[in-house]
Amino acid sequence: MNTKEARGMAFTIRSATLRHRKVGAAAAIGIFAAGSLLAAGPVNAAPAQAAHAASEAAGSVTVVAENLDNPRGLAFGPDGELYIAEAGHGGKLCLGSGPEGPQCAGLTSGISKLSHGRLTTVVDHLISVASPDGTAAEGLVAVSTRGDHVYGQVAGSSYGIPPGAPSGPVIRAARAQLGRTIAITDGGSWEALASTGNTDFSWTKRHKSLQPDQFPDSNPNGLATHGRTHYVADAGANLIAKVDKDGHVRTLAYLQVPEGSPTDAVPTCVAPAPDGSLYVGELLGGTVAPGHARVWRIADGKATVKWTGFTGIQGCGFDHEGNFYATEFQAKGMFGPDSSGAVIKVAPNGERTTLGAGHLNFPSGFAYHHGAVYVSNWSTMPADNHGGPTGEVVKISVDG
Repeated sequence: MNTKEARGMAFTIRSATLRHRKVGAAAAIGIFAAGSLLAAGPVNAAPAQAAHAASEAAGSVTVVAENLDNPRGLAFGPDGELYIAEAGHGGKLCLGSGPEGPQCAGLTSGISKLSHGRLTTVVDHLISVASPDGTAAEGLVAVSTRGDHVYGQVAGSSYGIPPGAPSGPVIRAARAQLGRTIAITDGGSWEALASTGNTDFSWTKRHKSLQPDQFPDSNPNGLATHGRTHYVADAGANLIAKVDKDGHVRTLAYLQVPEGSPTDAVPTCVAPAPDGSLYVGELLGGTVAPGHARVWRIADGKATVKWTGFTGIQGCGFDHEGNFYATEFQAKGMFGPDSSGAVIKVAPNGERTTLGAGHLNFPSGFAYHHGAVYVSNWSTMPADNHGGPTGEVVKISVDG
């Protein structure tokens, strides 16, 4: 099945794609088209062995939150509270067929807050789509903060929902939430700031010539807030979108891949740099082989490649000293059986250090706070995994 056929039969919440195959644990036929951005390899892969040189593990690793539901993006609030985007575990509305089975939707996504070791719910009952066992979900995938304001990003876009989709609260929620950049309001409610995923989808439809076999497409994955402006990394549209304070969305940059490369760039994270520019990490960078994902720098409306040599970037950000960090979802190559990941620290002079090697599996979101990095680990796993690994957040101390 090609991308066009899949989209015609399904709403594509999980649509990061290879040019010749879907990225993900499923290529389902039916209302829930798959191709998860995150579930690139076997989601039940065994943890990699922790036999790594001491020089590779630059800091101790501690679990600070566990039994999370497909945890993704992370962000700290002004008082040290950690906000966690949880993509949920899908639900009971299971549709579609194919070699990977159906995809199941429900209202199980949301944002949690970790404060003084206590985990509480900030907002819930948001759309989530996952495999029937709850793994590899997509839903609320990113979170950001500005002072005491909290924002979120929902994956996908509502353009992919077919007119004949079954009625009910889940589909109504999908239409209202997919692709939205949202603000969290009092009492666990939320309001939409922008239909970012839909706008990106429309942009790719107008620019189909850029990727004729893939566009139109959209799958927002990363969110960063700077002042009253939000920046969204869209892994399906291969672009960075800018959302202003009035909710207007415009394309800031489109990320090209080298001519002839077999995959998309798949930008997954965006981070404001100390110098006012933006840094963007890629999942693929043109191929699934290790070492080909890139980090881009966007300044004055121009995107240029800053660094190469990464693998499967999912989260990124800076610390107060200007060091850049990137989480590698599968450090030994995308879509293989090895679930081991890592965090790569890049100093201002370009020197690189690997953190968390031997302790991270399918890591995703990143945040820095008071001399430590925080990473969502086992990010494709639900809170209830029948005895298997569950989603968690780990803290990695940083030397110096």
